Parts: sequence; C-alpha cells; structure tokens
Amino acid sequence: MRQIALLPNLMAQTPADLAAAVIAASDRQVEIKGIEDPVGRDEFGISSDALNFHRIAWRCTEEWGPQGFDTRLSRQVKAEICRLRVYDPDDFESALLATKGRARLPFGWTALDLARFRARLEPIRLLGGELAHSRLVTEIAAIALQLQRLQKEKPILLPIDQLREMFSQRKVVVSGAVLRLVEAGMLKVVDGKYHTGKAREFFFLGVEHEHYAPAGGAVAEGG
Repeated sequence: MRQIALLPNLMAQTPADLAAAVIAASDRQVEIKGIEDPVGRDEFGISSDALNFHRIAWRCTEEWGPQGFDTRLSRQVKAEICRLRVYDPDDFESALLATKGRARLPFGWTALDLARFRARLEPIRLLGGELAHSRLVTEIAAIALQLQRLQKEKPILLPIDQLREMFSQRKVVVSGAVLRLVEAGMLKVVDGKYHTGKAREFFFLGVEHEHYAPAGGAVAEGG
C-alpha cells in the first residue's frame, strides 16, 4: 500500500498501521464514553472499531481513488484488527455491516478538510466581475460548493478561524472574502444576527455557468 498521513503526526505505511490507527481511535472514544458496564463497553468498543474501519477506508479512497483501498488491503486491515482485539472475524463482518453508511467524515478530517480536498480535485473559476481575479474568494467558493454537496439540503458552516489558518491569511481578509460571496449572491446567510463564538450558517446558491464554471485540472497541494 501507499503511505498516507492520517494525522499531522500519524503516518501509515502498512495494513498494520491502519489497523493500529483504528484501534487507537476506538480506545480514545471508549475512554471518553466512560462506560463502566463490561458488556456495554464491549458493545461500544466493537462498534467503534467497525465505524473507524469505515472511516479509514473512506479516507484512503478519497486520497487514492476508488481502487486504492481494494479488497486485499481491506482484508488485511480487518484481519489485523481481529487479531489484536481477539474478535471472531465473522462477528466483525457483522459489525461492519451494521455500521455501514454511518461514518460522517473520513478518518482524521473535518468537513472543511474534506471539502478543500475535493475542491482541489475539482477546481472552479468565478465568472465575471472582480471576484474572477481573487484566488482566495475563488477557493472559498469552491470549498462552499463542496460543503453544500456534502450537506445537501442543510446549511453549511464556514468557520472564519479555521479558514484563516487553512489559508494562512488575516481573519479580516477571510471574513471579507466570505462577505464578497454573499454580496455576489453565491452565499446566503441563514441568520443575519452575529452570535459571538458561533460560526455563521450559509447556503451555497452559486449556479454553474452563471456564477462559476469548472476550471479544469486538479490543483496541486500547496499550489
């Protein structure tokens, strides 16, 4: 398998590394949950392992493509989890089926991380006006588009502090970039009142070929 940086300080290079990441994440979740009953703790533990397996598989698929996390790799990771946890493999398969489709995000990523990754694979260009020449506004618009695709009919969050860190920009500049998208009709503010400490909710209303168009060619990381 190819190596993958699951977290800033966690590089996986083997199926055993992926299995270890699953188990470490589950152990943290079990500890936080604080279940004292042994049966309940065991139930939550195997459910967490199954869910984190799906999250790992999703993350690898996002970065490597549909064939990246293939049947062979999947089998190896599951076998290592079962070995370390002393699970019956058939029991773990049942747990995997029961938790299928329940993962909300890929392992190690926030919704913003996932949206930015997809935005880099499917870059856009803004049409008309001065916004067409703003790289920051364009990248935020691309992220908002991907977030709306993830959220479907629900509003999206554009946390200014996280965007500022992501783009290494001043907070006021990022805030202004978001407001420029609102003025352009590409973003709609759900609640116009500002609530301290709470990220504003938006709907992405941009229309393809009216507000934006595919730019063509994935953006290189760091480019």
